[in-house]
Amino acid sequence: MSEVKKVKLTPNEIRSAKNAAASEKTLALANKSMLAAHQAAAEAKRVLEAKRVIATQKEEAAAKARTAYEAAVEQQALAEQEMRAASEAGEKGRADAEAARVARIIAAQETAAAKLAQAEARKRAAEEAAASKKAQTEAKRKAAEEAAAQKKAQAEARKLAAEQAAAAKKAAAEAKKQLAAEAAALKKTEAEARKQAAQEAVAAKKAEAEAIKQAALETAALKKAEAEAKKIAAQEAAAARKLAAEQAKLAAQELAAARKAETEARKAAAAQARQIAQEEAAARKAAAEIKKAEAAARKAALVPPEPIWPFPEEEVKDANPV
Repeated sequence: MSEVKKVKLTPNEIRSAKNAAASEKTLALANKSMLAAHQAAAEAKRVLEAKRVIATQKEEAAAKARTAYEAAVEQQALAEQEMRAASEAGEKGRADAEAARVARIIAAQETAAAKLAQAEARKRAAEEAAASKKAQTEAKRKAAEEAAAQKKAQAEARKLAAEQAAAAKKAAAEAKKQLAAEAAALKKTEAEARKQAAQEAVAAKKAEAEAIKQAALETAALKKAEAEAKKIAAQEAAAARKLAAEQAKLAAQELAAARKAETEARKAAAAQARQIAQEEAAARKAAAEIKKAEAAARKAALVPPEPIWPFPEEEVKDANPV
């Protein structure tokens, strides 16, 4: 059974193997550096996205502040409408007062008409009395009856005139009282409306001022935050670009070194291959010399032997070690 030959590497082969391992290690480090650069860029992108979300939320807060300001403006418009309604109510009250004044005038006119009717009745009674006196000669009884009837009519007329005058006075008093009450109520309503409108106007102006102030503060804060975010994002992006550039440069340098080492390893391997080819050629030449020597030895063996050393066999053993 033949023994397994142990192949002993030459220094060039060992150096080539070490260079190849170093090249693989350098390439792995370069890949690791590129991966770290990609991760840093992804982290920077994530931070920028979070800051954009914060900016969006602040824009929504500013929109809410603007909505509150618009609501305050609408409240002010409603207060102005209420003031106009109060003014219209005042106009209506004044119109009612004018109607009451006209009612008083009408009542006074009716009273004058009652007095005029009373005067007419008296005049008519006088005329009828004269006629009665004139007709006394014709029919005393009829004149007496008519005189009684006239007196009764006068009494009824006076009573009716008195009742009408009392009713007119009472109506005028009621109208005056109602007018005074309505005027007082109108003044009170107008005062309350003015007070309420003034309070609402003050509140609306205060709310508007607060809303404007708050919106200004939030806008300033938003602008400051956006500026800070842009500044930080720019710094981080610059740092990321710088780090990526440095890492890419380092990776390129390492890759160039790896390629150079690989080229050197290939050159060394080619040189070693050439050396091996040369050694193989020398071995083949030596084997040819050995065969030639063996042929010479066989030829010499035909000659009577003389004590000689087997130098050809020693040369074969040296050329082909076990």
